[in-house]
Amino acid sequence: MNKVFFLILLIGGLAILQAFLSLRKNKWLGLIIPILCLLFALFASFGQMVFTGHILPIIMTFIMMSIPAIINFAIYLACREKVKDKNKSEIEKMSIQDLD
Repeated sequence: MNKVFFLILLIGGLAILQAFLSLRKNKWLGLIIPILCLLFALFASFGQMVFTGHILPIIMTFIMMSIPAIINFAIYLACREKVKDKNKSEIEKMSIQDLD
């Protein structure tokens, strides 16, 4: 039960960290976790290649290990839309102030 709680806490913490980094003005900060997850998937699939040499386990390992990268990238895209909307509204406010 302790391990399950820790795993849920870890996944939730990473999702919150991903959202936090994605909402920053620097767009590259939000790509750190998806890139790390993708690199981990590549290393895991290459490790599978060393052990088996067959193509199907390599592809399946890469697909299964890429799921966290896809989820984190989806969080990144959703948060970047919010940042773009916020920046757009700030620009509109500035242009309205310039007209006055």
